[in-house]
Amino acid sequence: MVTKQILGTVDYIVICVSLLISISIGIVSRKYAGQQKTAKEYILAGRRMTKLPVVLSVVVTLVSPSTLLSTPVEVYLYGYELSLAPLTFPIGMFLASWIFIPVYFRCGVSTIYEFLEIRYGKMIRYIISTLFLVQMIFYMVISLYGAVLALSAVTDLSLEISLVSLGAICTFYSSLGGLRAVLWTDVFQAALITICVISLYVVGFKDGGGFVNVYNNAKGGGRLEFFDFRLDFTKRHDIWACMIRGILYAIAFYGTNQVEVQRVLSLSTAERARSTLHLTILPASAIFFLTHIYGIVLYSVYYHCDPILNVNQTGLSRYDQIVPAYIVNRFNSIPGLTGVCIAGIFSASLSTMSSCLNSASTVTVIDFIKPFYKKGTLSDLKTVFLVKLFSVIYGGVCIGLSFCFLEVKSLVQLLNIMLTSLEGPMLAVFLTGVLTRKASDKCVSFSLVTSYLVMSWIGFGTLLSGYVKSPLPLSTDECPSNNVSLTSSFNFTSALKISSSTQIPEESTFVLYRISFMWYALMGFLLTQFLIILSVLVTGWKNNVIPKDSICLSPVTRFWLNRANLDKPLEMKQGKETNDIIPSTSQM
Repeated sequence: MVTKQILGTVDYIVICVSLLISISIGIVSRKYAGQQKTAKEYILAGRRMTKLPVVLSVVVTLVSPSTLLSTPVEVYLYGYELSLAPLTFPIGMFLASWIFIPVYFRCGVSTIYEFLEIRYGKMIRYIISTLFLVQMIFYMVISLYGAVLALSAVTDLSLEISLVSLGAICTFYSSLGGLRAVLWTDVFQAALITICVISLYVVGFKDGGGFVNVYNNAKGGGRLEFFDFRLDFTKRHDIWACMIRGILYAIAFYGTNQVEVQRVLSLSTAERARSTLHLTILPASAIFFLTHIYGIVLYSVYYHCDPILNVNQTGLSRYDQIVPAYIVNRFNSIPGLTGVCIAGIFSASLSTMSSCLNSASTVTVIDFIKPFYKKGTLSDLKTVFLVKLFSVIYGGVCIGLSFCFLEVKSLVQLLNIMLTSLEGPMLAVFLTGVLTRKASDKCVSFSLVTSYLVMSWIGFGTLLSGYVKSPLPLSTDECPSNNVSLTSSFNFTSALKISSSTQIPEESTFVLYRISFMWYALMGFLLTQFLIILSVLVTGWKNNVIPKDSICLSPVTRFWLNRANLDKPLEMKQGKETNDIIPSTSQM
């Protein structure tokens, strides 16, 4: 077996300095944040943030270690189709900026779940807030463990020590400086992530033989099936599924996810927030596209010798380890560059975890604790203290739960299940709320819970069934010791060890378990929307839950309502709709 390359002294220094800079930003943010005497200052940075840090924070918040390590491997194993998803991001982000953002500013909320209570009632607010917290805890755990798993491929550091150290650093600066610290730290971490991605491309194209050779190798290996527009729900990366997934992902995360929305709420006006989100469209789509399509470059590098099939020579047993191992083996001759790239992977973890910590603690205090206090009794100082306290608590919980994943071999599919099982149903609830005057609290609560349970059953059922789609052909014909069979089967791509005995026959797998996870968000959305419509029909289609001038309605809805009103005869305009419910105090 080849000698394992590890980080040098200069690389360790670079990584430590990058972590110290993140801590320093938290301390500086705490010092120059007006002593954080108001909840508005701590939670929303006083709504005085400039556009640059918000743009970069929105871009890197969802660039997790999985984005840098696992998505290139998905393309490496299954082809380019997955990289189409970021290309449709602009559609979803543009829709989110016009449909949702103005509503949140009009309602004056700190969390988007406050809006749900104004629009529907307390029940749906508590249900979605609870599901969000569970989702974010697992998302943070997987992000933290993903970065540490990458480090294990290039260092001899203990996984346990790495988990505690990285988690503690992130928790410290997030709780100390609030949203302001998170935003400015994201600016620094965005630079590291960018350097890492650019370095990988420069060296990758060189080792892959140049652009033309990379293209020819990918085409010859079946990774570039440009004109395969057949609809196949069981194909891992169906073209239609990937494009639809990109739109739903963008509109859901940038319009109905507290982590991203909280960033734009730190701006002073809805107009600034909308224009900032528009500025984010190009860099967000670009960074996601580059991390996805890098799998094609990686495939050309290992075109004749897959490093996992050649485990006896490389010592690598998981596909998550390919990128960090390639970084160390390729950059070890340049002091410090390996450290910068590994710091970029760490930054992806820190930016995601810090943003989730800040949002989770904010939701806990604003949506769960504050409503139990009588009006005016929970002061700003108490609110800030509680948000900081829960940031520390959630940080500790994430570090503790990370130890439960030390023996887990597959995290990517679990992450997709945790995100998409709630993403589609939640999007349906929010869209119904801002685009229509129909559906009561009970209707949407029933529809959401039912859809979430169904999608969780399908997702976890697929995971437990052991069924996966076989990857495209891989080669070992030019490996130094070519003694590996190319018929080896793989369980879920980017985290499982090779095993020819775990492949589950397709015909023996339940039909819903064979559907690609790329369809889960759309399935959840359509199922929830169907149940909402059905519930409204049962309870009374003509009943409007909110008035025409409700602050909960999107500008898009207001435009069509006003246009419809202009088209009505004069005598109809003068009449009063008897089925409009008078708005409550919370809706005025």
